[in-house]
Amino acid sequence: MTRSFAFADLWELVAEQVPEREAVVCGERRLSYAELDERANRLAGHLAGHGVGVGDHVGVYLTNGTEYLETMLAAYKLRAVPINVNYRYVEDELRHLFADAGVTAVVHDAEFRPRMAAVRDQLPDLAVELATGGDYEAALAAADPAPTFEDRSS
Repeated sequence: MTRSFAFADLWELVAEQVPEREAVVCGERRLSYAELDERANRLAGHLAGHGVGVGDHVGVYLTNGTEYLETMLAAYKLRAVPINVNYRYVEDELRHLFADAGVTAVVHDAEFRPRMAAVRDQLPDLAVELATGGDYEAALAAADPAPTFEDRSS
């Protein structure tokens, strides 16, 4: 793969150089650069398997946690556009933001399931919705740990 100054490429270079170094600590959870990179790869593979790709918008409807970083990195790996979503938004605001941004995927905290359920049917472009917890971990476990991504050099 041709390397570039795309954020995903720079991240992968660091992860290759210091794979065992601690990258993130969130509560009791600690992930090395290699672990965080693998989880982001798996999420990117899962999203790509649902048609998310270059230029698509990925809603990041998450509070602080490792899943937030994983989702941002996954979007960058796909050359998709992460769209940060304020966790305080109510249904009307979510509906407007998701429709206006044309999100094709949303990764959200499990606690936001009721809000997502209320707007989901009104978002015809939404191809994949993934809630943290069991659904998220199952998706990562089933995904390829080293998917091939489109060349990011252009």
